[in-house]
Formats: sequence, C-alpha cells, structure tokens
Amino acid sequence: MTGPAEQPALPTSTEDAPEVPGWAEKSVRDIFTSVLPASDGRVATIRDAYLDCLAGAGRTEDLDMEHDRCRQRAIAAVQEAGLLPAARLQDLDQRLAALEADITANL
Repeated sequence: MTGPAEQPALPTSTEDAPEVPGWAEKSVRDIFTSVLPASDGRVATIRDAYLDCLAGAGRTEDLDMEHDRCRQRAIAAVQEAGLLPAARLQDLDQRLAALEADITANL
C-alpha cells in the first residue's frame, strides 16, 4: 500500500510562491534601465530588492500601502547612493507608482 502517509510531502513546481507578474517584472527592469545607469551594480541590487518587496506584498486592502513602502525604500536607496538628482528621482517615483497601480488593477 502506498500513499501520502508513507511518502514525505515534497514541494511541486506548481506551489504558490510570492512573485511579481512577469509583465510587471519586465516593466520594472525597463523603468530602472531607462532612468539609471545599468552598468552600476548598485542599480541591480536596488531593483531586485524592490521586486522582492513587491512580490512579498500581501493581497490585502493594504496592498497600496505595501507598494508605497516598497517604492519609498527603493527611492531612498537610489538617493542614498547618489545615483540620481532630485528631479530624476521624482520621475522614477512617478513611473514606479504608475506601475504599482497597474499591478493592483490587474489582480
């Protein structure tokens, strides 16, 4: 006799894991590439941390607040690294906010 009781539970490739929709991940990469120097390794680190934060955002009524928190962290990291002047930071903030609105609208 075989069955679940005799076999250990193994994760499958279809199990849910936090992730950002593929189209949104591409959009985030495009936004960061268009605004920041891709050759700077700090950009990839900030971008990837932002994507991870978005992926971890819950699907609750506070989703917009969680997205705002992710964006604010990314903007602060870019600012602290001195990668963009203030005017360009505002452009990055607006582009990411628009993307977050699209993510929310497409849930």
